[in-house]
Amino acid sequence: MPSKRAVGFSLVLGVVHALGLLLVADTLGYSIGPSQYSFAGLLWRSGGLVVVAAVPVWLAVRFRLGIPVIALILTTAYVLGMELTPPGPTFRDVAELERLAEPTGITVVENGLYIVRYMVNASVWTVGFLFLGLVEYVVRNAWILLPSVPESIPWLSTPAPRRRGIAIASSGGLLHAAVMVWYAARLGATMSGGLDWLLSLFGAVGMWVLAAIPLYLLVRHRLIAPATLLTAFVLVDVQAAFTASVEDPHALYFGGWFLYLAVLLVVAGLEYGLRRLDMYRRFASET
Repeated sequence: MPSKRAVGFSLVLGVVHALGLLLVADTLGYSIGPSQYSFAGLLWRSGGLVVVAAVPVWLAVRFRLGIPVIALILTTAYVLGMELTPPGPTFRDVAELERLAEPTGITVVENGLYIVRYMVNASVWTVGFLFLGLVEYVVRNAWILLPSVPESIPWLSTPAPRRRGIAIASSGGLLHAAVMVWYAARLGATMSGGLDWLLSLFGAVGMWVLAAIPLYLLVRHRLIAPATLLTAFVLVDVQAAFTASVEDPHALYFGGWFLYLAVLLVVAGLEYGLRRLDMYRRFASET
């Protein structure tokens, strides 16, 4: 599909996706109307639901990449399934929970908020879907057993030259860092002693490194496992927000990123070693 038509088609489906989820949320009784947010807040939330669907759809219709749109369908189906199947969301006043005599006007939602959390965290989901698309793109152009992408991107040919690989990895790292720093701030990640700025700086640098290294290995050396695992980290991290808990996994992801980096480097080493071993066996068999 031509580029402009693909963008228009993707945006239309993104709007349908957003309106459908907002309609369900309004039917269930969530307070998500325009009066509940500022204009910027409303644009961020509703626009997020548009973009989180438009990006995978665009990858599908423009480059025939199927994994991101499958992930979108599964995620949206999960959100709707959790909201629409029993027990469903229950709205209770804090006074009922605390056994107070007078209602407080503060409502607690049990067994719900899936659509609301999906909407608020749409930017993190978008990054995960985008990384899925990049991994599928490289895999399909690298493995002869899979059909190649019909319309390859000239500047994303792999293995990419060193400078181009650094540029792509750095851009992906910046995107990952920006979204994850915002996500940590939204969740209230803090550090004792009033050193929140130090945690933010440490986490921001780590989020860039954590994404840039596996993305460089993907586009420069076609090492698939590290970038695939990074994508899984992102999606598992944001999926945990559906069931709010005191033990927030993003605090470990953001503050202990070096642990995740160590895992990615080990996986990269294993994949590289297995690939070299396979090349050696092929060479030995031919000689």
